[in-house]
Amino acid sequence: MSIESQLCITVILISIPIAGILLRLIYILPFTTQTKSINNFKSIKHLKNKHISIFLGSGGHTGEMLKLTSKLDLNDIKTTWIYSKGDIATLNQIKQKGFANTKSIHRAKNVGDSIPKAIFNSIYSIIDAFITLYNVKSDLIIMNGPGTSFILAFAIFIMKFFGLNSTKIIYIESLARSKKLSLTGRLILPISDRFIVQWENLANQYNRVEYYGILL
Repeated sequence: MSIESQLCITVILISIPIAGILLRLIYILPFTTQTKSINNFKSIKHLKNKHISIFLGSGGHTGEMLKLTSKLDLNDIKTTWIYSKGDIATLNQIKQKGFANTKSIHRAKNVGDSIPKAIFNSIYSIIDAFITLYNVKSDLIIMNGPGTSFILAFAIFIMKFFGLNSTKIIYIESLARSKKLSLTGRLILPISDRFIVQWENLANQYNRVEYYGILL
């Protein structure tokens, strides 16, 4: 066999799996289709008898998420509340609300972490997220930051790629973000199924985002 023939066969053998990967990515990436607005975030009647997870990102993020979800009718909806390990304040708020079904995942980054430690924590967080998501198997996850949200979203995306997960992602940008999206938001936007902002000028800046006014 000539060198040219061997080269052609090699190129074909390499191209087939690459093409398969690209087609799979196009199929699962939400940004390849336009998000269809339902014009009302609070309307979740279609989720009855479904299982949703809600990530509480600590501090102000937890406060915002609890206010957001307090306006939703969660009756007849199985709900799992996910929080970062060691976040005692958030865990106490969950208990005070009477939410019994909780899961914790390793925090992706702590304030003051060195770069090596931040990398280690992020890897640990991804592994923990994979395990948690595989066990929870929710139909939908709602999140609003901070960085650990991306870890969860990334883990969901990887699991979707391999057919291990079908969880839909709704990301709600923090009310504090009025001029531009947060870094977490920008990272999650391409892989989220729905992305909601609370300021109209953000809706005018970014494609695929939804705006219903201030939700808090």
